[in-house]
Amino acid sequence: MACEHFPQVTIDNCPLCFPETVYQIKEQTYNNEPIVEVFRDGKPWNSPSDSHFRFGREKTAMILCCIDTIRDFALTGAMIPSPIINQDDPDLIVRIQTFLKFTNSYGKVVNEPYMKLERVEFVRIEHEEFDISKRTIGFGKEKAVSLVVLEDKLKNWLRSVGGWYC
Repeated sequence: MACEHFPQVTIDNCPLCFPETVYQIKEQTYNNEPIVEVFRDGKPWNSPSDSHFRFGREKTAMILCCIDTIRDFALTGAMIPSPIINQDDPDLIVRIQTFLKFTNSYGKVVNEPYMKLERVEFVRIEHEEFDISKRTIGFGKEKAVSLVVLEDKLKNWLRSVGGWYC
């Protein structure tokens, strides 16, 4: 039987219908700002690629604005041939890129698909417009799965701390 996420995937093979791991978020503060940390099986991320997976209101909004593209990436690891801009909200413009490999926070090259979200603002200097990056967040397929599984919880958390999204 096909799952609700993708018609070509059977329910028992969908990582969103039956994730192998239990994901949850825990609310925290960092520099007096609310953040959430994604835990898997009750523990901080602590993988060879990264020690924690946590972010605040702005990055949560970026994630939620791009959740459909993240869902596609989580299921297929499909590469986006060129950067795309998610501009559902003129106050939050996000450039989405994918890569075949990435360098983790420990400096090790990981040969797995990687997605990067980058908040973009445009500035005008002498009749020319330039884009500048403000915030970025990146993740591989497993973290993408966790974001999709936790979508509703992330929405509720963001509302509870006065955040917004597209």
